[in-house]
Amino acid sequence: AGGGGARAANGGGNMQAQQQMEDLNTQVIEMKLTVEGLEKERDFYFGKLRDVEVMCQENESTGGDLVGKVMDILYQTEDGFAVPDEEDVPPPPEEEGEEEY
Repeated sequence: AGGGGARAANGGGNMQAQQQMEDLNTQVIEMKLTVEGLEKERDFYFGKLRDVEVMCQENESTGGDLVGKVMDILYQTEDGFAVPDEEDVPPPPEEEGEEEY
């Protein structure tokens, strides 16, 4: 009769482990969706900044102080952040349509 109790306790552990696995899988799915959303938003704003950069480069000689200041802001870096080499950066994904955030 004592063996049945051990089996029931172990079965409860399996159910608990199964529930924990389901909870973790749910968290992983939620995090993947969050990452996808953040990557989409990053790409959106990167595209905007790239457009500003191109416009500034085209008008650098005639744009005066404002263009120079905008270019300075675009090329500022933070401590500990290295700008990747051009060949290491994948191109931004093609956008299906313009989206507003």
